[in-house]
Amino acid sequence: MKQVAFKGTGNEYFNIWIVNILLCIVTLGIYYPWAKARNRRYFYANTVYEGRNFEYHATGKQLFLGYAIGVGLLILMSVLNSVFPSSNLITPIILFIGVPWVIWRSLKFNARMTSFSNVRFGFDGSLGQAYFNYLLLPILGFLAFYLPIILGFVPMFLDTEIGIPAWVKVFAPFVAILAIVLSIYVAGFTKKKITDYAIGKAKFGQGSFNTNVTSKKFIFILLKAGLVVFAVFVLLAILVGIIFGLIMGGSMVTAMSTLNPEVMAENMADEVNPLVGLLVPLLYLGFIAASLFVRAYFYSRNRRYIYAHTQLDNKIDFKSTVGAKSYFWVIFSNFLITIFTLGFGRPWAKVREAKYLAQNTWIEATDTDIDSYLTQKQAEQSAIGEEVGDVFDVDVGIGL
Repeated sequence: MKQVAFKGTGNEYFNIWIVNILLCIVTLGIYYPWAKARNRRYFYANTVYEGRNFEYHATGKQLFLGYAIGVGLLILMSVLNSVFPSSNLITPIILFIGVPWVIWRSLKFNARMTSFSNVRFGFDGSLGQAYFNYLLLPILGFLAFYLPIILGFVPMFLDTEIGIPAWVKVFAPFVAILAIVLSIYVAGFTKKKITDYAIGKAKFGQGSFNTNVTSKKFIFILLKAGLVVFAVFVLLAILVGIIFGLIMGGSMVTAMSTLNPEVMAENMADEVNPLVGLLVPLLYLGFIAASLFVRAYFYSRNRRYIYAHTQLDNKIDFKSTVGAKSYFWVIFSNFLITIFTLGFGRPWAKVREAKYLAQNTWIEATDTDIDSYLTQKQAEQSAIGEEVGDVFDVDVGIGL
């Protein structure tokens, strides 16, 4: 297996980033699509495998059309809500129904605007599949979780005098548990279908990606992530209790030795306030660190599994070595860099994360000569020609 590499530097990206920020401010946000295109071109061009790099071909003008449509829809929705207050219930539903279409267009656009060694990517997923994966399945997941829980818990708190049989209250908790189990299954199944759709329908030239993932594995990852969430926040709660007890202990003893409320209040104010002022930001930082660790665990496990079960043309394999603890340290330290530099360290933070992810991405073409393979794909693409891309561009997270 050979490793992907990222050749960019924080200093180089800072020059692009600061210019983009200033131009966005001066143009009141109008320059944003051009800034996004410049950012992507830099990161793609500096991602290298076997001496060959990726390229991003979209222009600011192409992105601007989708950006303008999005802004226009938000303005229109705001005006409608102001003029017709009743539309507050309708417009979110309309937007929600339109989400799968936007995701579908975005997947096609981003794939077509990306190339490696002059070979374009593509996407052949259908609109119907997008609506199934991004609309129907989330609705089923929502109903699977909330509807049985409501039907299960509400009868437990109702009086039998209003006609609720006793056996309903007995079985209500089991219905609620069944709802949780069913919702976990739907979540795993949804992750599998989205992975099969977003990656399994992708193409490289005329070559096709294929995935061999299962709902069971995604459910297992989700359950382990849930246990990690529980363990991390229990540990954090214990530490909070210990620290709070150490801070409050002396004050409480002194205060409780006298039953005079004024003395108690004075002792508490004198001894506790400075330490509590230090404790609050530390607790806030602890919650952020815990949340980032959960994110790192969930992301790293999904990425490893998806890469290990993805192939290109049944001959090129992929591997991810991203670890939960190492990735957590990257994103947590990046957070600290961004905070303590008042945001000016963000370019170095993004480059650090890009380097880490690239260094932990491996591609294996054991029985395939990569040069011959790429030459073949270039010839196939030249014979077919290129099609015009769409103008919608949103980020669709699938654990890559």
